[in-house]
Amino acid sequence: MEQGVPALGLSSPDGLLKTRVSLTGADLTTLRIGGEIRRLLEPRSESMLASMMRQLNMERSGFLVIGGGSNVLMTDGVLETPLILTTGINEVSVREDGGVVFVSCGAGVRLRDVLAMTVREGWSGLEFAAGIPGTVGGAVMGNAGTLRGEIASAVHSVRASRFDGRFFDFGDGMIEWGYRKCSLRDEAPMVVSNVVFRLRRSARESVIEETSRSASDRRNQPSGRMTAGCVFRNPPGESAGRLLELAGCKGLSVGGAVVSEIHANFIENSGGATASDFADLAQRCREKVIERFGIRLRFEIMTLGVSLED
Repeated sequence: MEQGVPALGLSSPDGLLKTRVSLTGADLTTLRIGGEIRRLLEPRSESMLASMMRQLNMERSGFLVIGGGSNVLMTDGVLETPLILTTGINEVSVREDGGVVFVSCGAGVRLRDVLAMTVREGWSGLEFAAGIPGTVGGAVMGNAGTLRGEIASAVHSVRASRFDGRFFDFGDGMIEWGYRKCSLRDEAPMVVSNVVFRLRRSARESVIEETSRSASDRRNQPSGRMTAGCVFRNPPGESAGRLLELAGCKGLSVGGAVVSEIHANFIENSGGATASDFADLAQRCREKVIERFGIRLRFEIMTLGVSLED
């Protein structure tokens, strides 16, 4: 059983993607913000990723990684650091052992596509992920989740390439998970290439029902808007959205960035917003929560070439 995600661009003979002058961060992020990307690397397989990593290592170059771009704020200026786009690593395979189903996904597979397959086949374990955007790799690195569960609960193993192009397999017991935290982010620079989910066969009707419940939980979030998901993490025992709303943040704006009237933990690009607009508005919202409640919210959003004081 295979399922793919369209890949973009063409590779040069040395395996590295040639620069496309017209490509910007706005093309790769759901927030539709970001300037020119100087050098984009787009592997379509683990072997190509390994070659790219070795090349960067020889060049003594750092790198940044992006998948679906759903929780990312990218710089308005030129992104000089090489950017690895993982959406081309999109192979999917399945094996079943008894009632346990192991779904192996390339890091660039969209999480919503994996969920759709599990619903269709009657495999339980990812129902909570309904409505979570982005790719499998990004979801793992941020331990994406909802009130009903986190990615960590479904992960069997993760494979990643380090700078020398060697791949390492991390079983679930080798990874420390926390709220929006995966210990692989603290390891030596690496790129996730594959994730294996451990699911279980169940009644298709119950999987559909539970997935529908999870989807309904997200009806109070802005849909069809240009956002980067939740801006701040929930403090222990509290809701960042509630604090932001009570602090009077809904409707606040800076340039083209505006706090959603639907959910105060979302900042929308109403048109023409810049990374600076977004960062300034986010800082203003955080200051209002500090003034009202004495709580300093921590950012959940990831940044590429942008500094958000945390």
